[in-house]
Amino acid sequence: MPTKSSAKSGASVAQVTAILEGYAEKAVFRGFSAHPKTGGKAVYKMVWHYDRPFELLLDVPGKTLRFPGVLPGVPARSPMYRELQAFLKVRQTDQLPEHRGVNPAKARLTLTSQRGIVALKLTVKDGDFEYATRKMIQMVHEIFMVFLVDGPYYEYMVEQLGLDPDRY
Repeated sequence: MPTKSSAKSGASVAQVTAILEGYAEKAVFRGFSAHPKTGGKAVYKMVWHYDRPFELLLDVPGKTLRFPGVLPGVPARSPMYRELQAFLKVRQTDQLPEHRGVNPAKARLTLTSQRGIVALKLTVKDGDFEYATRKMIQMVHEIFMVFLVDGPYYEYMVEQLGLDPDRY
């Protein structure tokens, strides 16, 4: 017989899966697959910005959502990494309208770079995986559509992300 905790974990996995499937149906992603695991974990694969493959890892017991490969070629000690940290920090304050940021009472964003590959993790503080999933997708979208586009990262987008310079 499933425990109350495992039933809740299964419900959270189903909820996150439904939200991501909704984004896929609206063509936010150009490819999407869900791979639920046991114990409240799941792996989601999607084709998204710059037609790149992304992987989102859900860990309900660990209360996290994580994109292990958001941006390639960004060393942890680089100016770009520090600027990205600052960009995300502002999104966890009241400096922006609520719909543009992450409420620090509900979730916390953290950034890491291992071997130059930036990972983004959102830790859910209140068990609201719907909020967390939507905010995680929004933050990755803002990295690509605001941080990179508005910053001095054109060459980075061409070299690391495959931006076609003839199209832009």
